[in-house]
Amino acid sequence: MSSYLQQLDHLANRIAQYNDPRKHDPYLDLLKEVAAVVREADTRGAPNLTEIVEKAGAIYDSAINWAYGDGDFDFLPSYAHTPDAPPIKDPLHRFGFGAGPAIELLRIIDSMRVNGAGPLSATQREEFVPPPWTKSQPPHPKSTRLSRFRDNVRPSATDATPLARTIYQARCEVASDSIPCPVNAAIASDSSVLAIAGKGGWKNRDPVLSLYLLDEGSAEQGGGPAGARSSQSLDWRCMNIDPGLSEVAYQIALDTPRKLALVADSHRIKSFCWGQSGGVEFEGWSPTQGNNVHTLDSDRYRGPLAVLPNGRVVRAGKGGFALWNIDELPTHKGGRRVGRGKYSDDSWRDNDNGEIERSTGTTPTTTVKFAGAGDETFAPDSWHLHDPSGHMLVGENGRDSAGRYGCYAIDLEQGGRKVARYLGHGGNAIEGFSTSAGDANVFATAGADGYARLYDVRHPLPVITIDSGKLSEFCTSVQLVHPDGIPTLFTGGDKSQSVRCWDIRAQAVVYELSTGNNSVCTLSWDAKRDVLYATTECDYMDRLGSTHGYRHARIPRWAQLCPEDHERENDGLEEEDVDMQDDEEYDGDEYDSMEDDDDENNWPKDAYHNETFFGYAYDAGEHVLLRYAFKEDPDLQELPEYGQASLDYDDGYW
Repeated sequence: MSSYLQQLDHLANRIAQYNDPRKHDPYLDLLKEVAAVVREADTRGAPNLTEIVEKAGAIYDSAINWAYGDGDFDFLPSYAHTPDAPPIKDPLHRFGFGAGPAIELLRIIDSMRVNGAGPLSATQREEFVPPPWTKSQPPHPKSTRLSRFRDNVRPSATDATPLARTIYQARCEVASDSIPCPVNAAIASDSSVLAIAGKGGWKNRDPVLSLYLLDEGSAEQGGGPAGARSSQSLDWRCMNIDPGLSEVAYQIALDTPRKLALVADSHRIKSFCWGQSGGVEFEGWSPTQGNNVHTLDSDRYRGPLAVLPNGRVVRAGKGGFALWNIDELPTHKGGRRVGRGKYSDDSWRDNDNGEIERSTGTTPTTTVKFAGAGDETFAPDSWHLHDPSGHMLVGENGRDSAGRYGCYAIDLEQGGRKVARYLGHGGNAIEGFSTSAGDANVFATAGADGYARLYDVRHPLPVITIDSGKLSEFCTSVQLVHPDGIPTLFTGGDKSQSVRCWDIRAQAVVYELSTGNNSVCTLSWDAKRDVLYATTECDYMDRLGSTHGYRHARIPRWAQLCPEDHERENDGLEEEDVDMQDDEEYDGDEYDSMEDDDDENNWPKDAYHNETFFGYAYDAGEHVLLRYAFKEDPDLQELPEYGQASLDYDDGYW
């Protein structure tokens, strides 16, 4: 039998010779054969496994380049899953498009049916547009109305795992807060602060740092007056800060011991204190909350940002990384500038009132070239510190790294040496990583190819693949948690406009949570309070804050914020009469709600979900932070208020 390297050489030749963009399946089969060789080598403990994985990785890099170029792939299907464990799918989202497009498609199908066939039946329509929430079966009376459960799923949680049971039953209070358009987010290791990098101002050209001080809000005490239903009942303790950068900040990191939030644009890094006055000191200075403490010059290093143990800030660039020792850095004590000279840069943002702070910043304490041969073009696009090993989990972006799509573990203490490579991603980038204290050997990735994957750090191929995107959208974020030791994954999507909860042991999606027709940017887990935070972007809001693409909402009475008002209206009616009213959405020619148009509330024309999908038809109408607080006995009246999106009457350019 030929060696593993010889088998890979043979497959590399076959892949290189493949040139038929009309037939994708045979090409995908070749990629699966490469994974099979690696899997066998890993299972049998091949002594040259590292070399085998590197060769397979190079094959995949070339193959992915062809797939998205001459191969005419929009999304590359999964190829590295095990044959006996195909990607986990969501049965309720079969086609990768939402209710709005599906309804239009059904109208076209009905119009094309001839010979008196009539419109499609309700059962046939449900293949495209799911039945209303009233036909679903929430597992618990305290399940939030902003959840939609899947049928025939038996979650792993039991009475012996109460927290997991609470999460799998979606027993949570949901609140929202308006935020600038989100870009990135991070939560402190002790869950004391959630930091959000956003963009605001004129045409979203200004950077914004939002610090949610989670230990200081009244939410922990139950928050708000009795009977309150809106997010305004929660005392969101938040500081919105203009960091004084010349661009929107796309990178963010937190130093929990020093209570510093760091944000970075293409040129500089700035740190801001979130601790109480007197809580931390820098060179004898105790800054107040919101003070700019440091400015760092990172002009040649524009990649992801992180804080390492012992107070070291690290930022990646092409071919290397820069390090700063926080405790040795000069500060802005007394409002002084940091660094030599005065920062000057052509900026798109307004600076009429000196919004751009002019410190040039402190140069790196040291800079390091990546250790491997040929790594002068290695450019991390995303990374995440894996605390148990001390290694950085790194993802490349093929557009910025000479056509490579690698996922690695690197050792920064050894010059960024690559210690492992993980295969299987099929998109331009890894959108994010997630790890959990519940399992030191597992990490999750969110892929631009629409898949979420779970890896064991000791093996090169994914152990679980989740089809979150249906070959139609990015998987924008993942959050891995282990309530009561049960592995659980939350995923976010952009087009699908929801958060899904996946039971890894049951290998099934349990439910999805509404995001108010917003796309998910980031997910963060507050382990202290059992809270999931989602930063979300309203795709129907332009850079000037106006909303577009809305129509009048058609919301059934049971899906309104206060359904008890509907119950009072129906006092005296027979039960079957009430059921008839609630099922009207399937009568006539319309496939969504047939309730009268709502003159007060509006709904996006292209929303992924229609007004009957969730128990509360909620549209955010703006960028919001959503807070899903899981509790054994939640207040189900704790729901976000309906958004204020307006209709677009002129259909003008935006």
